Amino acid sequence: MLAHPLFAGTALPINVQNANYNVNAAPEDFPITLNNIHSWLIIIDDSSGQPVEDLEFTVKGGMPDHQHGLPSQPKLIDEINPGKYIIDGVKFNMYGKWQIELIGINNSSDFYQKLEFDLDHDNTN
Repeated sequence: MLAHPLFAGTALPINVQNANYNVNAAPEDFPITLNNIHSWLIIIDDSSGQPVEDLEFTVKGGMPDHQHGLPSQPKLIDEINPGKYIIDGVKFNMYGKWQIELIGINNSSDFYQKLEFDLDHDNTN
């Protein structure tokens, strides 16, 4: 994925690492349009760089500073290649600091990742 400087203070893709996982995430289409549904590509590798396959996770999120969730109910759609997942139904209705949480379910219950970013006037339509 190419880096896109669409979020203030946050280069895309969003890269997050912890002891077990490396997660890269970015919207499939640029720029992001407020109040429209879009999809994100999520790439998940283990700490050695190998794709993490067959994860099952729910998607939640919102604006913690405003104490509200996402205005939509995004969900995991498919694993298009090993470790490459598509989530659909993501919608942002205002500018500010957002987070998306990927929460493992079933046999993936040990998986959890929070993606945090700023959405501003310069990166939306």
